[in-house]
Amino acid sequence: MELTDSFGVALPMDEAWELLNNVERIAPCVPGAFLQEKVDEEYCGAVKVRFGALSAEYVGTATFTPDEERRRIVIHAKGNGTQGAAEARITATLEEVSATTTQVNVDATIEVGGRVAQIGQRMLPDLSQVLTARFAENLTAVIVGVEPDPFHQPSDIDMPEPWALDLLDAARPSLLRRLGLVGAAVVLVAVKRFLRRSR
Repeated sequence: MELTDSFGVALPMDEAWELLNNVERIAPCVPGAFLQEKVDEEYCGAVKVRFGALSAEYVGTATFTPDEERRRIVIHAKGNGTQGAAEARITATLEEVSATTTQVNVDATIEVGGRVAQIGQRMLPDLSQVLTARFAENLTAVIVGVEPDPFHQPSDIDMPEPWALDLLDAARPSLLRRLGLVGAAVVLVAVKRFLRRSR
């Protein structure tokens, strides 16, 4: 699935570029993700999510390829987990808005397999917007010297299940805006019924 989004960073272009290339510093801003180690040019980590009663944990690697001349970062991540495999190729391009603000334009190709894909494929655009917004919020916290919100960013992949990112809860506000109360309720009920049948 192809996705596009953008968010603002309250930093000049050069400082925003430096921050976004500091993987160890920005990794805690990614909802549900945990960076474990760097091996050669690959970063090893995990993402833990829930979709209602269904949980999934993806363990894998990511590479970051910066292009300073174009102010562009290409991220290629892939992993395997309890509910299938996932792969993402993300291109983040920085654009100067003002002397103190930078916009980050994101283009992503995401492939998710298994039961999570069966349930969440149609919700992926909504989830993408929510997760991008949460990442931007956590990044802002880092800029002002505050730790990212622990509810959005677990610090340990072995934490109890509630600390996994709940995609169903994350999608609910966006579905309400796009489909209205009745439409969102129908979608959520259908997903929950599917989850019960899949157990």
